[in-house]
Amino acid sequence: MRRKSTMKVTRGRLEEDRRRSEDTFEYQRVMLFMLPLIMIVVLVIGVYFGYLSYRDNFVDTKEFEQSSLADPQFTEDENSELLRVVSSATPVDNDYVPQLSTVNGVEVNSLMKSDLEAMLIDANSAGLDLTLISGYISYEEQKDKYNDAVANHKKKNKSSTVKAEAAVKKTIPNAGESEQQTGLLVKFSDGSDKKFYETAEFRWLQKNSVDYGFVLRYPEKENTGGLSYSSDLYRYVGKEYALSMRTYNMNLDEFVQYLNCQ
Repeated sequence: MRRKSTMKVTRGRLEEDRRRSEDTFEYQRVMLFMLPLIMIVVLVIGVYFGYLSYRDNFVDTKEFEQSSLADPQFTEDENSELLRVVSSATPVDNDYVPQLSTVNGVEVNSLMKSDLEAMLIDANSAGLDLTLISGYISYEEQKDKYNDAVANHKKKNKSSTVKAEAAVKKTIPNAGESEQQTGLLVKFSDGSDKKFYETAEFRWLQKNSVDYGFVLRYPEKENTGGLSYSSDLYRYVGKEYALSMRTYNMNLDEFVQYLNCQ
């Protein structure tokens, strides 16, 4: 009797183990079926929210571009003037003279007058000696400046005219090829003998000039006409364009090319 009882218990345990095994197998089979579905759902949700993020960013960018690239304070002709790139390939006429105003004894394009005055006042209020030393230069003045520089280079280096002109054109454009004839390019000084890029005035301009509509015209990158880096020459393009150029990390040449491709 004791043996039969033992056999009955053993069979019961086996039956219970078999059921547990079947339940475990069924659970594993269901999970193997559900896992891919869960992964697909997670992937779809991720793609959906990724799309929403992309769409929002894309719309924001478009809205930024539309608001940034349209400057309501200027007319269409004035906007064209602000973004005018002057070089040997796109020179200005010898009789071209913009509307001029005088700021601290220097003639500049009237479009920049109020912003330039505000920038100089704020810089000086910050304890800086930011001094405007050059603005509009006429065609004839630029011609004399260029010819004198070429003659001096030839004399000093005993070089040919071709070599002298190639060297001079890196820093001094020929007549009709200078943006100073537009009156929109200005030159600053701190009144010392330091290189301008070593001064506090330069650091202040690099940080704040876009707030007044100015950008460094010839930064350390490819510039129109092969002109080299100049830390003291700033170009007025208006506040909206200046902000866009900083946002996109573009100089004037790159920015105009970018706009032309839109």
